[in-house]
Amino acid sequence: MSGLAAEDYLADIYRLQAAGESATTGIVADRRHVTPASTTSMFKRLARDGLVTYREYEGVTLTEEGQRMALAVLRRHRLVERFLTDVLRLPWESVDDLADQMEHALPDAVVDALETLLGNPFTCPHGYPIPDREGRLEQAPLRRLAELGPGESARVSLVDERIPGLLAYLDKVGMTLGVLVRVEAVNPVDDTMTIGVGDTTLVVGPRVAQGVSVAPGGGE
Repeated sequence: MSGLAAEDYLADIYRLQAAGESATTGIVADRRHVTPASTTSMFKRLARDGLVTYREYEGVTLTEEGQRMALAVLRRHRLVERFLTDVLRLPWESVDDLADQMEHALPDAVVDALETLLGNPFTCPHGYPIPDREGRLEQAPLRRLAELGPGESARVSLVDERIPGLLAYLDKVGMTLGVLVRVEAVNPVDDTMTIGVGDTTLVVGPRVAQGVSVAPGGGE
């Protein structure tokens, strides 16, 4: 089994499971930009290595060992993202792809040193929690922006880094992590939302509202 490719698959399977989605052949193939046949082959290899449970036509779920490996990959990835944004000052929309390229080259000692250098951050630049050295991971309860109703306020706490163009858009309109947003109105016809961000009022569509998660109850 190609170790690097296997790690990428395990991380994507974990991301899907954490989001409550099924890790089917088609969905994982789309995320990895490969053919369904290649994904099926990898699923079978991961199953032989005891890292996933594979059911034909249903996809895979991580075993305990598979989850441990996936969390180790995510720890490296998210710490590299923090280094790229916090130290090298690269824009948050560019660091996911760069971390994909860099993460496999880092031994554990370097990852641990990065964590210390960065002050033991809890999340990546997009708000996803960073597993600790033992693979423990804590995620505060969040809601999709789309779930809020008129009059509710909340702080932006997590942004889906895999939605093309979303990070650059949010940066442009000032909806970055920690920013307080207020739902002023929801259009029941097309699900667009009128959002107050500081002194600005925006109208956002369902794709943005589903891609942004918030911590409810944020005050001014």
